[in-house]
Amino acid sequence: DGEQFFEYEFNRDVVKRIAKKLDAINFPYEIITPEVDYDVPLRTRAQRANKFCNEYGADNCIFISVHANAAGSGGWKTAKGFCCYTSKGETTSDEYAELFMKEAESVLKPFGKTIRKYGSKKYSWEENFTVLVLAKCPAILTENLFYDNKEEVKFLLSDEGREAIAQYHVNAILKIEESLRK
Repeated sequence: DGEQFFEYEFNRDVVKRIAKKLDAINFPYEIITPEVDYDVPLRTRAQRANKFCNEYGADNCIFISVHANAAGSGGWKTAKGFCCYTSKGETTSDEYAELFMKEAESVLKPFGKTIRKYGSKKYSWEENFTVLVLAKCPAILTENLFYDNKEEVKFLLSDEGREAIAQYHVNAILKIEESLRK
């Protein structure tokens, strides 16, 4: 239909929506990649996150990297669903990813969106992505549906879809904050 999806634009738009929702409740956060005219190297992103970890304590921070997924290069694919990544091994990041996955499922299921679980006993996927390994604090990477799936890209391009994705991120952040206060 002539519309195009640019992942960098999607990622930054969803982060702005998350920030707006957090601002509304006076919840502290930092956007570590505010640049819109160039891509910030992954190591630099982790270094920026670690600066805040050093300032506030790694246990008081969480690194959230927002993305949309793709199943391959060229043409439409059938892969679909939301998933969440953490680094390999059991860490606090896995606990947080579970909250993100459950919140994503709760918010996205009414839209007919699916959750891509790693297995029957574990929600999140594990990869040693640079930002997940180098961040000193718990770190997760959300893959918000597939932009090379015709049905899902329409949702990703829509205001309704982006608001839903931002909302589940906020819900998960607040649940993590609540769990830390206990």
